[in-house]
Amino acid sequence: MGFDAERSARIGALRESARPLWEATGDTDALQQFLKDNGCHGAEAVLVTMSLLDCDLAEAQRAFFGAPCRDTERRFHNRAMDLLEEAVDSDA
Repeated sequence: MGFDAERSARIGALRESARPLWEATGDTDALQQFLKDNGCHGAEAVLVTMSLLDCDLAEAQRAFFGAPCRDTERRFHNRAMDLLEEAVDSDA
């Protein structure tokens, strides 16, 4: 997945601004709330999470979608997946 320089810089800046909170708490819910409060959503939040937790995509997504503050994103994602599954089933 390629990024332009602006997006890479934004992700790096958010990572560094979130690092003190992450190092002090180790709390993924608090991390997601911090990122949300600072306008970091979706793929960028997952990428910041991957970097701070030094984890793979699956673990970062679990931290993202598992946080209470990400309920809206989780419901949107789940509904989109349901619609895709329905579309595939109707084509079969």
